[in-house]
Amino acid sequence: MQTQNPNYWASPHFKLTDEDIEQIYNFFLEVGEPQKIESLAQIVVQYRVDEENRELQRRLRGRTVYQPKLSFSVDEEVIFPAMQFKHGVVTAVRAATNPQFGSFQAIEVVFENKRVREFAAGLEIEHPLNGDSDDGLVGVETANATELIDLYSETVAQHLANSLTTHEEFIRLATDWFIQPMLADINIGHLHLSEAVLEINGGGPTTTPEILIHLDMDPSIPATVQEFSLNYGLQQDERFDEVAPPGNVAWYLRRMQPPAVREAPERLEYDPIEVDRMLMGQQLLHIERDIDDEWSGIESVVDGQAIKLTLPYHHLVCGTLPLSSRISPFFPLGVSQRQIVTLIDDQSAEEFDVWVVADGRYIYGLKDWYEANKIPAGGYINLTATEKPGRVKIGYDRRRRERKEYVRLAYVNDGRIRFDLRKRGVGCDYDDLMIVDTDAAAALDVLFRQDEQKQRPLAQVLAELIPDLSDDGMQNAVHAKTIYSALNMLRRVPPAVIFNELVRHPAFVSVGEQYWQFDDQKWQK
Repeated sequence: MQTQNPNYWASPHFKLTDEDIEQIYNFFLEVGEPQKIESLAQIVVQYRVDEENRELQRRLRGRTVYQPKLSFSVDEEVIFPAMQFKHGVVTAVRAATNPQFGSFQAIEVVFENKRVREFAAGLEIEHPLNGDSDDGLVGVETANATELIDLYSETVAQHLANSLTTHEEFIRLATDWFIQPMLADINIGHLHLSEAVLEINGGGPTTTPEILIHLDMDPSIPATVQEFSLNYGLQQDERFDEVAPPGNVAWYLRRMQPPAVREAPERLEYDPIEVDRMLMGQQLLHIERDIDDEWSGIESVVDGQAIKLTLPYHHLVCGTLPLSSRISPFFPLGVSQRQIVTLIDDQSAEEFDVWVVADGRYIYGLKDWYEANKIPAGGYINLTATEKPGRVKIGYDRRRRERKEYVRLAYVNDGRIRFDLRKRGVGCDYDDLMIVDTDAAAALDVLFRQDEQKQRPLAQVLAELIPDLSDDGMQNAVHAKTIYSALNMLRRVPPAVIFNELVRHPAFVSVGEQYWQFDDQKWQK
């Protein structure tokens, strides 16, 4: 039977029928409350098993199920379970004998395709088809809905989630499903009251039940329907944002969200520029992956359990983390592009909330933590997943004592960014190719915002930057990671854009190990 075949349920061609949809719809009418997709999948499996069994009974009606021990007569209709329930008509009966089995009968059967075959009859021997069964289906394993639900409802649920979204009458909110006609009425008055509740609560986050107690809903409506209906109403209204991690629901007034959540900080804004990664070569591609800039768009190759990342200057000053390919698995997205999650200091166990801003590709709210722990630009940050969604551990590799280290110090002189090597106290491990510091953050911000600076060709900025970054080692050359780190103090540019410029322009010369020089003789202004 096809429902017992794993390929039947797992096939990519598995589709819901109109009858399946009707069964699910009727199920909602019967139970009257929102349901998980797993419950709906059970309805589909149960219905299809029942239908298959009903079809089997229909095909058996008026026919004899073949068993070798039975006797048959001409014109008798016989069905053969072992042959996928094909049926035929007995056209002849003759005597037969066999040294091993003795005398018996042989029947000639003509099937629907006109094929003729012979079968034994009146043969009283031990045979799988000669057993006893109440329904006569000896040797046939009929479908058991309970077993099939345990085996395949998860697979069916995946098909179902994709299919139901194409039917307007079905609504999905988080992990729950419901149908439009059974929603409670949520009017404009309810939405205005919801706004007032959130405003009193500082904008949020506030759970749906905490809002509902102020709305004076009809008490005869089940609580689950009230909650689902209000969630649906709030979701359709642009004043509200659902900000809880997946599996939970909490609401926030958009107009009361922090400005850096409603709109990306200026230093993080990036207007995508087309790049050609074929120009870069394997070493630069490896460096791009190692930097893991959020705008690189590289597919994640980690499992999202624990990572170490390098904090760039533009995220340090904004109090943010990049929502990059390696970091995003720690913060799975819910309904909204914005959600509030909790970070836990892995040493002090102190907890603080931050905002995941998916469309801006950053996580906002770490400025105080950075300052309290004196994290430098280029410092290593550790993230570790917890068992609970929306809670992630954060830390860094602390040193027992702060050590004086030579680091690049950025300053502004004559309208240009400059760099010196100076000793600075550093209390954590860091990437020595990306660490930068400054005592002139305000002057750098002014330089960053200048329209003239923004409009300058990138190659010209690099032509000024690379000689100033070069030191006496590596033939007065500078590493590609250092160029990225320093340039992003002045302009928001992901690695591939910079590396494309280095490779294309003859004035930028690679001296090996992805260290680069500027050759003034090859520069064309």
